[in-house]
Amino acid sequence: MAEPSLPALFQEQAARTPRAVAVHCGGRDLDYAGLNHRANLLAHHLLARGVGPERVVGVRMPRSADLLVALLGVLKAGAAYVPVDDDCPPERLAFIVEDTGLDLMLVQDDGPGTEGLTTVRVPAAVAAAEAAGGPAHDPTDDDRPAPLTARNLAYVIYTSGSTGRPKGVTVQHDTLLCYLDFARAAYPSLAHSALLHSPIAFDLTVTALYGPLLLGGQVRVGSLDREPEPGAPAGRPGFVKATPSHLPLLTALPSELSPTGELVVGGEMLIGDVVERWRRTHPGATVVNEYGPTEATVGCCVFSLGPDDPVEPGATPIGRPTPGSALHVLDERLRPVPPGTEGELYIAGGQVARGYLGRPALTAERFVAAPGGGRMYRTGDIARTRPDGLLEYLGRTDDQVKIRGYRIELGEVTEVLAARPGVRQAAVIAREDRSGDRYLAGYVVPEDGAHPDPAQLRAAVAGMLPSYMVPAAVVVVDELPLTSNGKLDKDALPEPPAEDAPAGAAPETEAERRLCALFAEVLGLPAVYLDDDFFDRGGNSLRAARLAGKARKEGLTFGLRDVLELRTPRALAGHTTDAVAEGAVS
Repeated sequence: MAEPSLPALFQEQAARTPRAVAVHCGGRDLDYAGLNHRANLLAHHLLARGVGPERVVGVRMPRSADLLVALLGVLKAGAAYVPVDDDCPPERLAFIVEDTGLDLMLVQDDGPGTEGLTTVRVPAAVAAAEAAGGPAHDPTDDDRPAPLTARNLAYVIYTSGSTGRPKGVTVQHDTLLCYLDFARAAYPSLAHSALLHSPIAFDLTVTALYGPLLLGGQVRVGSLDREPEPGAPAGRPGFVKATPSHLPLLTALPSELSPTGELVVGGEMLIGDVVERWRRTHPGATVVNEYGPTEATVGCCVFSLGPDDPVEPGATPIGRPTPGSALHVLDERLRPVPPGTEGELYIAGGQVARGYLGRPALTAERFVAAPGGGRMYRTGDIARTRPDGLLEYLGRTDDQVKIRGYRIELGEVTEVLAARPGVRQAAVIAREDRSGDRYLAGYVVPEDGAHPDPAQLRAAVAGMLPSYMVPAAVVVVDELPLTSNGKLDKDALPEPPAEDAPAGAAPETEAERRLCALFAEVLGLPAVYLDDDFFDRGGNSLRAARLAGKARKEGLTFGLRDVLELRTPRALAGHTTDAVAEGAVS
């Protein structure tokens, strides 16, 4: 092919550094030669099933070395992968299968099958192909049913849809490599190692997934929800990519999870104060604010803060376009607005995706003609250009919100909630709790004579939507308040009440009293009892990090892992007492 593909570039790197470690996971290493060999075995297995260019293959696997084998195997066969999270609700999975026409799903050996699909258990399929002496050479166009070109699909990632239907963003090899070319040049620490911690159905993951593999670096499979596991590689990773919501976690966790080279953040507005708190304890790294919707292939605009650069208070600018991208701030008639004036942000250039799978009308609406030719993506983001030429993100033109970096169309959640039996009307909004964390709140107006139960409504939504789209609270109201022009009056919706828990054992020791008070403060609850489970009462990993940090300031010596494992004030108080008595620090 005239232009390179991702598998071709990986194969060249594997030939240069065959014995270098490509993936570290669970205390085990897989080198470049081994990863390439296993991916080739899988690719030929898929080719024998008729897989090839413009075909799609589902991948539903946890982060592991086998996941990289699966993704590379699909790409080497010339096909595109459709990533599906492990916890994807059945109804959403069924929609994705129908929307894509999937007939093949790759899973781990112990992974669940998918009704109506052929399931390929990747480790078993690779082992069987190896035992049978199957072909293991790098696939070429002679092996594929059609030539692989730079304009063929590489992956399809589903994002939330305003009409209630998720939409599949189709990304080609050329747009993917346009981004990876930038990342390899801009993030030199990818040549050392990158922490792979985020879901593959989140396109932020692309950088840590493929960046190292094209530079001879190491992909370290890990997590930002806990401290490093035994057997993790010695030393800090060179590169970490996360959302701004992860920064408090990185600040609270041991330094082994923070990067030495570049910390790239994206997916949400980045606030300077949060960056500064992390940099105080992790000097020497570059912090990069990377902006880009899935439709513009991961990241198309960046602002870098070197180790000695001052951090601006408030919102950090999104910066300047990546090479090959062009960003325009336009008015409603697609005319450029003057610097300092708000407008809608449009993205043009080599990273613009093909469009939405099977949605020509929506594609035509969002991917429009660019000035001077070509296409540009209408983001729906409001932005302005500063006098120094840097772009600032200011908000949205619609009801789309970001929660922990995930893009959520409130209309999709509202439609699911409104379709529940006994519900006449529904609304969903984003709120902030006392600690500043954003969450979704749902409001329902019952049908006459109906008495919908909020807990049952949440459970029903959780069966249909990913966990990050499930409202943290559902409130039953008599009516939805409206403004004078007939629109939903979000400011008039009541704040969800704190969930009451049955009265439990009261604290007795000073450590227990302090811990119950800290639990209540972090969770925003009026009271917490001795055996209340932190996560059952509304906790998450970010709040757990906050709890560990506040406790440390009060002399209660435990870490994030202790919160994740012990979970109750009683258990943590016992651990803390032991640690203090022994002079240990977690």
